[in-house]
Amino acid sequence: MDLSLQQRLQKLSRKARARPWSIELAPRHASGAQARRLTLLAPPEAGREIMLRAHNAVLLLQPASLRVRHPRGAEPPQQLLEDLRAIHALPIAWGEGDMPTMSRGVVDLPAIEQPAPRRRSSGLAVGLDIGGTGMKACALLHGQVVRRAHARTWPEGERGLQSLLDRSRDLVRDVSLGEPIQSLGIGFASPMGLGGKVVALSTVMRQKLGDLEVLSDFPARVAEGLVSGPVACYNDLANLGRKLSGQGRRRLLRLQIGTSFGGCWIDADGTVNAVELGRMVVDPSEQARPHTYLPLRGAMKSYLSGYGVGLTLGGLLGEPVSAWDSGYRLAEGLRAGDAHGQATADWIARMLMGAVDEACSVLPGLREVEVGGSMLQGHTGRLIRNRVRDLLDLAESAPSFAVASDPGYDGALAAALAPLVDAPLRGMRRLVG
Repeated sequence: MDLSLQQRLQKLSRKARARPWSIELAPRHASGAQARRLTLLAPPEAGREIMLRAHNAVLLLQPASLRVRHPRGAEPPQQLLEDLRAIHALPIAWGEGDMPTMSRGVVDLPAIEQPAPRRRSSGLAVGLDIGGTGMKACALLHGQVVRRAHARTWPEGERGLQSLLDRSRDLVRDVSLGEPIQSLGIGFASPMGLGGKVVALSTVMRQKLGDLEVLSDFPARVAEGLVSGPVACYNDLANLGRKLSGQGRRRLLRLQIGTSFGGCWIDADGTVNAVELGRMVVDPSEQARPHTYLPLRGAMKSYLSGYGVGLTLGGLLGEPVSAWDSGYRLAEGLRAGDAHGQATADWIARMLMGAVDEACSVLPGLREVEVGGSMLQGHTGRLIRNRVRDLLDLAESAPSFAVASDPGYDGALAAALAPLVDAPLRGMRRLVG
């Protein structure tokens, strides 16, 4: 990546023909709704870069509609415009005129879930974190982790809901050791609407499970006969955000490198905004990597995920590196002082900076960035943390940056706390017409 999207926009803003553009994001479907506005300077021919920034703003701010106001002479990037309308399932307008009517019968509306106060349990709280390649579980007693377990989500040849259900229940049993389970929290690595309904499947989950409707009663089936108290199921990053919000963290962006690349951010009032940051575009070049299933290039999933890191490391090594092995191979190379490992760590740090730059350009008052995921355990995490901090030192008004305290099991711990934490969650309520 020669230039990140932020660097590219900064370069365009210095052009002699740069003119004001406006990205307006309406928070709800209503006449007279107050829009949040982002103003940028760029030449009239910069429509593609402006629309990519608008796309990132939609991911982070979750508006009900989007309008881009452009200078005279600007032509719409028509294919990108249509692709983004399909990806976001919300009205996107170019210039003046009426907001387009969505042709599909599905509309995603921003909404907030306000949890009811919950009675704290003194018994065993179990968390199950289901990722695309690995799944982990932990048991908490009086707030302390007492047992952990892990397994591959999809061992060789396995597929289907019953296979996933069997392994999930086995992990829950492993960490409970026959003790009564008072509560169970599940984190699931796919886009979820409010109320715990999976609204789309990640690439791996779609390949292995097929129809997302099979997951409609999955949490209840995991808990059946094992759990006596509440069961909560959220997107895995929503779990992490709710845990951090419950600890009093504010204006924090939480990132996760896993099978995909995920994120959430916690607003000034503690509301958790679960976002699909694997779709955030940081590489604006025409040669950027394609997304695995969306008509997007340069998105974080294609770079900072097990799959993306495997592509980069494999390119340096001259041999394929799978998503499952990429973290292990990177750690081995860094321990051995291998130049390929060092180059990959530098590349990860630069890509993380691209994501931080985009977040700072859209989110008001962002103060902290924290990143987690099994790949960042031990020496690897410390090295990348220090390299990102070095890059942040060169930026003005940059947020603080840290690696999660337990990047291997942070998702399982957050899942265990999911039924016990009271934190508002902002996300999409999916309506089908």
